[in-house]
Amino acid sequence: MNSPTIEKRRIALEEKYLSSITKSPLTGIVIATLTTFVFIATGLLPYQTLETVIGFIIVAWLAVENGGNDVSKGVAPLVSSGAAKEIVALVYGSLVTAVGGFLSIYLGIKLLKLFTGGIIGANYKITIVMALAMAAGAALWVAFATRFSLPVSTTHAIVGAVVVVGTVTYGFSSVVWSSLIHKVVLPLILSPALGLSIAWLLMYAISLLKIPENASRGLTWISSGAICFVRAVNDTPKIVAITVLVAMLPSDVRQTDSLLPMFLLVTVAMGIGSLVKGLSVTRLLSNKVTQLDNYSSVSAVLTTTALVLSSSQMGLPVSTTHVSTSAIIGAGVRKGRQAINWIVVRDMVLSWLVTLPGAGLLGAIAYYILRILIN
Repeated sequence: MNSPTIEKRRIALEEKYLSSITKSPLTGIVIATLTTFVFIATGLLPYQTLETVIGFIIVAWLAVENGGNDVSKGVAPLVSSGAAKEIVALVYGSLVTAVGGFLSIYLGIKLLKLFTGGIIGANYKITIVMALAMAAGAALWVAFATRFSLPVSTTHAIVGAVVVVGTVTYGFSSVVWSSLIHKVVLPLILSPALGLSIAWLLMYAISLLKIPENASRGLTWISSGAICFVRAVNDTPKIVAITVLVAMLPSDVRQTDSLLPMFLLVTVAMGIGSLVKGLSVTRLLSNKVTQLDNYSSVSAVLTTTALVLSSSQMGLPVSTTHVSTSAIIGAGVRKGRQAINWIVVRDMVLSWLVTLPGAGLLGAIAYYILRILIN
């Protein structure tokens, strides 16, 4: 057997091994467990009870899986346009994600308030069992999606788990449906349409401006970093909200000093998850949806950055997944319908549609199991 054949087999085996590591939910659980115990051992995260420690691990797992699934939305245009190799793009995206996650304690506090007290009525107490089930349902769903390289919304997963667990515990009346519809459902429905249409228009405008190749490549780097930053600002408070519930802190907590350890835990877990588990979804968005050039990459990333950042400031939990993926499709459609892999798009849209009930169902199952084990 000649050496080129041996080398190809070696590369194929390495690729298979790497793929299994990055996609496996077990990888996320190991990272989350180690990260949580490091925080506890160093005193960054105060030890409370066994239930809260388990809760911190589950929340950290959700952050890891969120990082692995969501970092791709920022770095995929870099890879697709040829501006960066996969590993370079993931390192870049993970670092910027960590910065955004840390600063979200100041920039995304409105989302924390929504997810700790804006979905379940104030008259209904969220118990430790409920909080653990909510975190487990969302984490399991995002881990499942990452395993099959599907870019799903962590926001959808959290909302689905919170609503269904609240409903099975206290009934439909426990959910603040008016707040859910206006502050969650409508933004999540409108964001894909806005992302697609704005990216399509921007692609047209950028093509008229005739931006030099080097300038457009530089803009892609800056804008991709901005996406990773704003999506961390948008997602970190939602995950920290579950941590607040797990730690049984008051839902109206506003002191950043008491929240800082939780923001750090989620930020570190999300950053590690972005680097370790971000490869599979990045490959799907960068190679299998459409092929972006520098112009279309700039269009997609500028659209995502603007929509997600403005939504975070208004306290609206839009899905970075929906916005960025729709923006990539919108930029690609400008080249013609044949430029889009519609089979892949169909699979992604189907995964979006089933995320709310899917994460909710997993959360309900986790609730009944935990109620037996803990109570």
